[in-house]
Amino acid sequence: MTTTAQAGAQAPAAGLTGRPAQLLAEIRRQRGRWNATRAVRLYRRITDLPDTRLRAVARGDLRDLAAWGHLTLHDQPSNRYYTLRKDVRP
Repeated sequence: MTTTAQAGAQAPAAGLTGRPAQLLAEIRRQRGRWNATRAVRLYRRITDLPDTRLRAVARGDLRDLAAWGHLTLHDQPSNRYYTLRKDVRP
């Protein structure tokens, strides 16, 4: 099942900043499928968050980027991942 987060969410008016902006930039650079594990690997390099928080933060950031229309959620049994939306320009 492939879905795009909707629920009336819109991109933040001021644009992305901080950690979500860094994550989106890296997703645009590397492409492919992104899940929480892949985002955690990135966050270990670019943030000073404690390891106990990394997975939850990564999941939240990926979910938010999908809700704001930057990513598409692919929700399969035991396999949730995100990809860049093809109709969105950088």
